Amino acid sequence: MAAWLDLVNEHEAWNLVDTNRLEQLVQELPYPKCQYPTLLYFTGNSNRMKALRALFPYNNITRKGPAGLIRLHLSTKTAHTQNPILFAESSLCLEQSLGDSKWLKHSMTKHRTFSVASAEGKLSSTKLQQEVKRQFLLPWSQILCLFLDSTSDIQAARNLLQQPRRQLTIGGEVIPSPMRIAIIVTNGQQATKAFVQECAQLQSLTKTGTVTVLDLSPRSGLSDSVAFEPLHTLILDQLNIVQSEQVSGYRRFSASHLCAFWSTRLQNHEWILDAPPCDLLARARKDFTTNETMRDCLQEITRNTISAGHSKEDFEDLVASAFLMEAYPPGMHGFSPTVMFETLYEKLCHSIWDGDFKHHVGGVSSCFVQYFAQLSPIRTSASIRKETLYRMYRRWGGLRSTATCFVCLCRPPEHMLPCKHTLCDTCVVIFGHSSLLGEYHFDITQCPICDEKCNITIRQLPPTKHPVILSLDGGGVRGLIQLGLLWALEKRIGVPIASLPDLCTGTSVGALLAIDLVLNQTSAKQCFNAFPDLARNIFRGASKIPIPRCIRWLVSAFNLTTDALYDSNGLSQIFKAAIGPCRRMFDVATASPAGCRIAIVASRTSDGKACVLANYRGIGPRTANTAYQFLAPHDDQENPFVWEAAICSVAAPFYFQTKTLPGLGLLQDGGVRANNPLAIALRESGIIWPMAKGHDLLLSVGTGFSTSTPCDPTGFLGRIWGGALPRLFRAMMSSPSMDGNQGFLEALNYLPHLSTPDIFRLDQAIDETLPELDDVGSLEAMSNMDFAVPDRLVRTILASALFFFELDESPAQGNASFHCRGSVLCSQPNPVKILQRILVEFPGAGFQSSHDHDLGSIDPVDICQSCGYFRKRVAFRVASLDERFSIEIANDTFRERIGGFPKSAQEFLDEQKAYAPFGRADHQNLEWPRRRSCYCYRGSKRLVHFLEPTLGQKRRRL
Repeated sequence: MAAWLDLVNEHEAWNLVDTNRLEQLVQELPYPKCQYPTLLYFTGNSNRMKALRALFPYNNITRKGPAGLIRLHLSTKTAHTQNPILFAESSLCLEQSLGDSKWLKHSMTKHRTFSVASAEGKLSSTKLQQEVKRQFLLPWSQILCLFLDSTSDIQAARNLLQQPRRQLTIGGEVIPSPMRIAIIVTNGQQATKAFVQECAQLQSLTKTGTVTVLDLSPRSGLSDSVAFEPLHTLILDQLNIVQSEQVSGYRRFSASHLCAFWSTRLQNHEWILDAPPCDLLARARKDFTTNETMRDCLQEITRNTISAGHSKEDFEDLVASAFLMEAYPPGMHGFSPTVMFETLYEKLCHSIWDGDFKHHVGGVSSCFVQYFAQLSPIRTSASIRKETLYRMYRRWGGLRSTATCFVCLCRPPEHMLPCKHTLCDTCVVIFGHSSLLGEYHFDITQCPICDEKCNITIRQLPPTKHPVILSLDGGGVRGLIQLGLLWALEKRIGVPIASLPDLCTGTSVGALLAIDLVLNQTSAKQCFNAFPDLARNIFRGASKIPIPRCIRWLVSAFNLTTDALYDSNGLSQIFKAAIGPCRRMFDVATASPAGCRIAIVASRTSDGKACVLANYRGIGPRTANTAYQFLAPHDDQENPFVWEAAICSVAAPFYFQTKTLPGLGLLQDGGVRANNPLAIALRESGIIWPMAKGHDLLLSVGTGFSTSTPCDPTGFLGRIWGGALPRLFRAMMSSPSMDGNQGFLEALNYLPHLSTPDIFRLDQAIDETLPELDDVGSLEAMSNMDFAVPDRLVRTILASALFFFELDESPAQGNASFHCRGSVLCSQPNPVKILQRILVEFPGAGFQSSHDHDLGSIDPVDICQSCGYFRKRVAFRVASLDERFSIEIANDTFRERIGGFPKSAQEFLDEQKAYAPFGRADHQNLEWPRRRSCYCYRGSKRLVHFLEPTLGQKRRRL
């Protein structure tokens, strides 16, 4: 099959058909990433076929088959060279072969069809053919060979060349047309002097001025190979010129990049004939999201270097090498560094460095060009960046910030190393290496800035998985109920609670428990056993006789000079001893693996607005009109200690004094505004993982609720009970701000209906009135409660939170469906114990698709005995790449989908970046299909021995 492009007339409308011929030929090349093809276009009368047979004798040019509009071939002789030749051929105008592509094999499944539109309305067949050639083929052709032997041929060529063809640009720079035109005359009867002059006049229709008229009519009696030898020589000479111009102009594209440019044109629906110029740089960087925080990062590095006294040259080197790493990841085409800088960074730099700093723009641009010249397959942009950082650190030191990742200058930091240098998630992948601990776990063994040795493992959210969110309510001593529920859950799932969530938010006592569970890596059982003594120390001197909350607050309100019932200084000492006196909110991770985000909710005393103190920054944009404020420290002085953040979150009015944090203001208990921080957690998860389109699990854990119905008092007390202040008090205590269950219901209003199966509210019913925040006398009764968790919650966690799916290869297209092959993977270490718990909760369970297709049993045989790596290979079919499906853990009674579903195969391809011909922001140059971390031989349940037959004494036969 040689047909490439075709026009099909269906229902009185023309459609452009792409048979994927270009992609097929590129895949046949041995090294498409390192081979730089040229495209020749032969059109005109039938003599072009004789020329093609003479020029490319090893290609079967004239084999029979559907022709279509344009055919494409790969020169067999040059396929293994650095500069292979692709050549397309067609007649100037044809009618009989249009629509032939429908007779090709798999024409209904593997071909892409696009409607042809034009601002001029309906076009004739002849004009439509010329437009397709002019807009889709000529901009990419290096040499155009026109075989003209008649006046009608000249007129058809004039119609093809006189209209403007689509321009190719790189940024704002128009690429000069590389196309050379050769007009070949072979008919001696028509090769008059006037005819040749008329052919030469076609030069006025082109802007390149490179039209060569080749009169081969005197050689008509020779063999084809000899007759077309001048054309062969001309093509080789012109190709050498074109290739030299492409190298000097940074426009020599590899076969992979050429195919990607062509494919993205169609995928972006730019098949419209009147389309604007094609920006190749924009197409190459379409998968690189523009980070709006780069401006803040550049401003931060400018302030930092000025205060440290860095020289002008060092500052410009520092910025230019960061731009280089962002602009040229492995796999990116080597666009002109001048154009790259002007397009991506110049405007941003001018907006930041004005006045006395304006001269830095030219200096950074010069350094950027110099660093580009050092790039090679061995010396990557990341290695150049690392060398520059180390050189600057040895000379000046510093380069530390809690607001900017100084490694890339593109994103805020998310992790801190023991040397106090910080990294974003992308730089963790660039400068770390895959850990044997689990999927998407990365080991950082050396700081990319100072080269100091370290040993930190950071887990990241797999791209095909959604986050797991844990929200912990406030409630004072009733936090013991929260711990009891978490302990019961921990026993059921068999893994620590701290390893489950990707984001954990907490208010008041919930914040304190989040710190202990996640940062201190304390088990729920240990925390449950230690909590009563901690509560008694905090509320030392509390009355053993319960006093109604409203009376206590009214008494305190009359004594406005006393802001706290309990000793706040003693609270500080208790928290320092429990959490640590020197650990800050954004600090070196003590957990291993690190990666769980923690958000502590407090509130401002000025207006009660909720505030978030976190151990992360998030890459998504934050708007000013949100219902809460994210407090991001800009230096170490504003980076609060963890015990200070805990005090802010538990400093309930009338119970404890407020706490002032340097640079952040006066804060109090977050329970007065968001006692259930689930709504804040939902918003923050979208900022941390903006590419995630949902969540795998939302778990909100309360601190108990009362099932008793209070009786309204009568008489004098009834009149007081119905007064304005008591009514206001009851409304406030039952509002979503103070009532955890009401806050949970309010947060559900912001979620799509399909998400509700993955949302759980875990709480404990209490028959009597809820204990007060400081009712230490109720601790013993609460510790003796029977805590239980729903079976469905356990099954959802075991499936959605711990497993996810990835494609192992591109879906193979058949006649009516796509065949998909992939792997179910475990996101946690120790999959052996997890599988054991699954078989307890799902007796006889296996993996199934949402269409009830059996994908195999859950069996420890899928765990590598050497390294503990879990991988379950599965295969199934989908009707189309856009069909959404799920993979589930199911038995005869229950079924729960694993993480990341429902989703389509195309979404998996996009999230896994299966097609990233121009590289990735994390510099991962992964081959596709991707190799898994472990390919250890697992054996089989039935060992099969293959024996070679012995050689017999057989007589040879002719």
